[in-house]
This record gives sequence, C-alpha cells and structure tokens, in this order.
Amino acid sequence: MAAVHGMDIFPQKSVILIEEETGLAKSVYAQYIAADAAGAGKEVCYVTIRSADDIKNDMTRMRILPAKGFFVEEEMHGTAPGTLLDAITLHGKGDMVIVDQFSLYFLDSPLAELREGISRISAAAKTGRVFLLLIDRGVLSERHEALMRAMADGVVQITTISEGDKLKRYLNIPKMQGAGLLEKMLPFTVSEEGFLIDTRERHG
Repeated sequence: MAAVHGMDIFPQKSVILIEEETGLAKSVYAQYIAADAAGAGKEVCYVTIRSADDIKNDMTRMRILPAKGFFVEEEMHGTAPGTLLDAITLHGKGDMVIVDQFSLYFLDSPLAELREGISRISAAAKTGRVFLLLIDRGVLSERHEALMRAMADGVVQITTISEGDKLKRYLNIPKMQGAGLLEKMLPFTVSEEGFLIDTRERHG
C-alpha cells in the first residue's frame, strides 16, 4: 500500500480533471492533495459552494490537517461561469486551485463557452499554477465531458463497484501529461492513515 497525495503525479502548470460518477471520494482525494500541497509550502485555494467551516469540519473528521497555506473561497453558489473564471484566473489566488463541483457552474453553458473557460484556465496554469477541476459524471452532456477530458492535461477517474455486499473503489488515470499509461485500475481505501492506493500485484 502506498499513500497517494497527488502532487507527485501531477505535472506543474497543468489542468487536471478529477471525475466520479456520484459521491464524495473525489472531494476527499482533493482535500488530501490540498493538505499535502499546503504542507509543502504551497498556497492552496479551495473553491466551493459550501462554507469554509463545512469543508474544514469534513477534513477534521477524515483527520486531514490543513496547513497554513490552505484557504477556502466560499459563497460561490449560483455564481455565473464568467465570475468563477475571473475569481480563479485573474486574481492569482493560490499556487493550486481546486474547484469542487466545477460542472455545476457550467450547467446551462453551450459547448463554446465551456471551451473558452477551459482555455482561460489553461492559460492561467501556464503561469505556474495547478488547477484541479472536480466533476460528477453525467451532470454535463457527454460532449461537454469529452471536451473537458480532451483539453485537460490529466484525467483522474474514481470508480465505485459493488462486489458482493461491499463497495470497492478504484483509481484510474487514463491521461497524465509526462507520465506513462497505467495498465489497470488501482484499488484504494481512505483511512486515518490517508488516501491509500493498493500497489500490490495480485496473482492467481
């Protein structure tokens, strides 16, 4: 088993899409990444429609300890796409910017507006920042989601599968700039020890 924080696999100056069909695993994953980045001296801006207290309480329950450089940009509920983009690209908040539920901001947006939005984020990333965009699969159209995957520098997919009376969670990285391709999905667990990925080979 190995701890997964994300900073070691994400290229610098990048836009990373983190997607999940439904659930909170992507948010927990992002919060571990945020805490790890802040602990390494990075300034991390976590953009959310929830309150800062809610996010920090969630992190406390999961024993994720946010360091000094971590802050939450709250009250973004109902924000228009352009306002969100201005907030995360123009004002230079954070070496790492995490947008939880990015897809909700573009629910009524045409494909061209989403393409322009990702282009703006990509341009901001080239100044030396990393953007993590979290989405629930199925909220946007298939074309919108395909466009995001095509334009992102990396894609991380979290999949939950029912196996008997248990739920198993897997991490799949179909695309990551500068990295080789994974040949299989990797099972992971979340515990007080962190976000742990099982790297053991299975035989038989």
